[in-house]
Amino acid sequence: RVLFRSMKAVIAEDDSAYCKTFLPNGASTVSAVTGIVTGFADANLYLTTMPEAFAAAYPTASAPQLAKLGYQTNFWYAGPATWERIGAFVKAQGYDNFYGRGDFSADAPGSVWGCDDEYLYQMVMAGVPADQPSFNVVLNVSNHSPFSVDIEKAGFDKEAVRAALPPEARDDEALLKQLGHFWYEDKMMAEFIAAAKKKYPDSLFIIIGDHADRYNVEKIPSSYERYGIPLIITGGSVKKSLLPPEAAGSQIDVVPTLLEMIAPADFHYYSLGKSLTRGNHQGVNYGFWITAGFIGKADAEDLAPEAIEMNSTGFDQQELRDYIDAIRSISWWRPKYGPELDPALLERD
Repeated sequence: RVLFRSMKAVIAEDDSAYCKTFLPNGASTVSAVTGIVTGFADANLYLTTMPEAFAAAYPTASAPQLAKLGYQTNFWYAGPATWERIGAFVKAQGYDNFYGRGDFSADAPGSVWGCDDEYLYQMVMAGVPADQPSFNVVLNVSNHSPFSVDIEKAGFDKEAVRAALPPEARDDEALLKQLGHFWYEDKMMAEFIAAAKKKYPDSLFIIIGDHADRYNVEKIPSSYERYGIPLIITGGSVKKSLLPPEAAGSQIDVVPTLLEMIAPADFHYYSLGKSLTRGNHQGVNYGFWITAGFIGKADAEDLAPEAIEMNSTGFDQQELRDYIDAIRSISWWRPKYGPELDPALLERD
């Protein structure tokens, strides 16, 4: 959830909207991938290993629906195509092109996870078609351990950051290294967005974290600080009023939000999620739920709500419970058993 000056400056721009109550699809990067690619919530299924996911794209998959609108669909990943079978998976789910570490310059520095962010963004800028609208998912890796970016060369002022830390943390070199990589990711992303806006003035960006709860700067973070991620929409004709104050959601709500922004009024699409521009006020993932005022545990009988702010107002607990059960049930049944609602299929297992 760390937002440094660069992305905070993007949020402050007139063509940006920001939702601060948003959840990742799961506790790992692959859950984020499956959420954006298939439209299903994390329901304890490993979709990148299921044969059905490679047989045909799901009706809720993002790429085929964007293709109907005339967009070329591309997936850009800083790492190898073999990681979690990501290359084959996204192609099976309808993406026209997948670009991974093997497609980038062999001289591009990086780690075991993939090339450094600046080289990923250079590849995207050079590869996005200029003569056709395109939908591009970009997955970076530089804020991930083992933290191998040359952050000093990139301009990170470690001593200035050290001086800004509480006295008890100033000698924590591991923390400074982590913060340097967060700074690097933030800087590279903001520069990429600025360059892309200049090259493609009508471009639209949706920026989300892939997951949370990996590196917590605070020793005892609240549930909101520990499990939430930011959602930023910027570019095109975006206005700050795009997202209502009560907007909240999770990664399965990203694609319907995008479709409601760009598709014509008579366009039909399939989605478990709901657009944040059309009143979506709740999100759920593998273990948690969120609204504009509260966050809690999805598996707790009483939902274990924790207020996000002191003046948070109440919510409809039964409505939220019904939503959690519905999203989880469909996200589990459809990939496992297909489109038929036949109880006999359960007996087979």
